[in-house]
Amino acid sequence: MGQPHQDATARDEGRILRWVAVRSLVFWLLDVLSAMRWTWDTLLLRGLWAVLMVGLAWAIEFLPRARRGLVRFTAGVLLPNLFIPLIAYRLGGTSNPVFASLCILPMFGMMLPWERPWEAVVRGTLPMVGASVVMALDGVAWSQRVSWLLLLLSSGSLGVLLTYYNHQLRRASRRAREEEREAKQALVVSEDRALRAERLAQVGRLAAGVAHEVRNPLAYVQANLRYLLEEWRQKTEGGDDAEFSAALSETMQGVDRIHQIVKDLTVLSRSEDVVAPVGRCELTPVIAASVRLASVRLKSLVTLAVEVPGTPVAQAEPRRLGQVLLNLLLNAADAIEDAKVRDGQVMLRVEVAAERVRLLVEDNGPGIRDEHLSKLFTTFFTTKAPEKGTGLGLALSREYVESFGGTLHAENRSEGGARFIVELPAA
Repeated sequence: MGQPHQDATARDEGRILRWVAVRSLVFWLLDVLSAMRWTWDTLLLRGLWAVLMVGLAWAIEFLPRARRGLVRFTAGVLLPNLFIPLIAYRLGGTSNPVFASLCILPMFGMMLPWERPWEAVVRGTLPMVGASVVMALDGVAWSQRVSWLLLLLSSGSLGVLLTYYNHQLRRASRRAREEEREAKQALVVSEDRALRAERLAQVGRLAAGVAHEVRNPLAYVQANLRYLLEEWRQKTEGGDDAEFSAALSETMQGVDRIHQIVKDLTVLSRSEDVVAPVGRCELTPVIAASVRLASVRLKSLVTLAVEVPGTPVAQAEPRRLGQVLLNLLLNAADAIEDAKVRDGQVMLRVEVAAERVRLLVEDNGPGIRDEHLSKLFTTFFTTKAPEKGTGLGLALSREYVESFGGTLHAENRSEGGARFIVELPAA
C-alpha cells in the first residue's frame, strides 16, 4: 500500500519542478523590463536553470525515496542561490531590482524540509555568500554590505520561525487527527456497548412476563405430577387409564411450553459472534418465535393477530430478523399501554410480491407525531420514559434490516395507529 503513495508524491514533486522550470523562463521578461533592454545572457542562464530543473524533475520520479532529499536540496537551495546572484550581476548588480530578490532566499530555503543542522547553516549562508560576491564585484561600500547581510540574516531567522510554527501546526494537526481517530474508536466501542445493553434491556423487559408465563405451566406440571404419583399409588385394577393419559399429556404440553420459552430467550440473547450469514430465511418459524416471546407481554395488553400467507421466504438472518420483529411488537404494546387505549390491537401480516416480501406490524394506538417521524430511527432518540427505552431499538432494527438488503420505515395509518414496514428481498 505504501509504494503507490510514494510514486504519487514523486509525480507531484516532479510536476512542481517542471512548473518552476517554466516560471524561470517566463521571469526573463522581468529581466528585460528591469534592464530596459534585451538581456540574452540572462535568457541563457534561465534556460540552463530550466533544463537542470527538468532533469531533476525526471530524476525525482525514478530515484528511491531515500535519495530524493538531495534532489530537493539541489532544486530548492543550490540552484536558486547560484543562478539568481549570476542573473542579478548580469543585470547590473545591486542597482537592479532582481538583486533584492536575494532577500527571500534565506527564508525560502529555511521553509523547505530539512532534518540536519548543517542543512540549516548552508541554507542561511549561501544567499549571504552570493549577495557578498555580487556586492564585492559591484564595489558596494562596507556599510551597505553589512546592511544587506543583516537583512538576509533577518530573512533567514524569519524562515526559521515560520518553519518552527509550521512544524508545530503539523504536529498539532497530527495530534488532532489521532485524537479524532481515538474518539471515533471510543464512539464505536460505546455504541457497541449501548447496542448490547439494548439487547439485554429487551430481554430484561421480557423477564417479568416470562417468569409469570413459566410459573403457570410449572404449577400444573407439579400438580399433575403430584396427582399422578398419588393416583398411581392408590390405583386399583378397575382404575381408568384415560385420566392418567390426559394428565400426562397436559404435563408434556406444559414442559414443552417451558422448553420453547427458554429456547427462544436463549436464541434472542446469544452473542453477536454466532450470527449466521444472510441467506434464505423461512419467515414462518421466525415470526412464530417472535410472537411467542412477544405474547408474554402482549396478551395482557392487546389482541395480537398474525397473517402469514403460505410459506414466505426472504433474504435475511433469522435471529436478527426475529429481534427486529420482537422489537416492533413490543413497541406497539408500549404505545398502546402508554396511551391507555382500550381494546388494543396489534397485527403482524406478510405480503409477498414478485421480488420483495413485506412484513407489516400495525397497531391501533395513538400513532406517531409528524415531528417524530424523521427522527424515529435516529440513535438514542426515544419518546419513552428513561426506564422504558434507550432509543436504540429502532436504530438497531433498521441497521439489521439494511444489512439484509432491505428497508425499514414507519408511517401513520389512515384509520389511526402506526404501521412499521419491513421490506426484504425475496429469496
